[in-house]
Amino acid sequence: MEQLIVDVVRASRDLGEPGLVLLAVSFFVISLTFLPRPPACIVAGFVYGMTAFPIVLAASTCGAVVGFLMSRHLFQARFRRAIERRPNWRSIVDAIDSEGWVLVGLLRLASPVPGSATTYLLGLSSIRLWPYASATCLGLAPQTLLFVLIGAAGPAALEGGSFSVAKLLILVAGVVTSAVILWQVGRRARASLSSRLSSASQ
Repeated sequence: MEQLIVDVVRASRDLGEPGLVLLAVSFFVISLTFLPRPPACIVAGFVYGMTAFPIVLAASTCGAVVGFLMSRHLFQARFRRAIERRPNWRSIVDAIDSEGWVLVGLLRLASPVPGSATTYLLGLSSIRLWPYASATCLGLAPQTLLFVLIGAAGPAALEGGSFSVAKLLILVAGVVTSAVILWQVGRRARASLSSRLSSASQ
């Protein structure tokens, strides 16, 4: 399935504007499943350059919103039974009820569970839709930007069919800087998340 998504993103390049719609649909589907986003983000950046960034972010956020609503209104009883068997997941839901959108943003930056599972867990909390959607978008933005930038670096280093060392160095510097920033943000987010979850479980 993961390879299928990557193939779809690559094939969409030849479709023009409809290809961008197909790109958005691909990431909408990824956000509702347990497929990893980073490889698909890199492929999207390679195919579309930085144009892919707002599309990927918007589609991923929309998918996360739909998953949230599905969890809250369609599958709440089933998911609640599932988390009752997992104390760690139960503590996450309890913490969200007390911490609100701040914890949602931290979970998107440094979640201890897969992104889709986080989405369905958040649907069981009492957080309202718009704070959830805003915090999800902000939390997904840094890693989405980094992986799309990594993908965009290769084609962008070619100018007129020739290899540009100077441009490649600039792009590599941008990727490394973004990676370091994301790592620092993620490290602090994990520390804050761990502290908040520990407080909520006491």
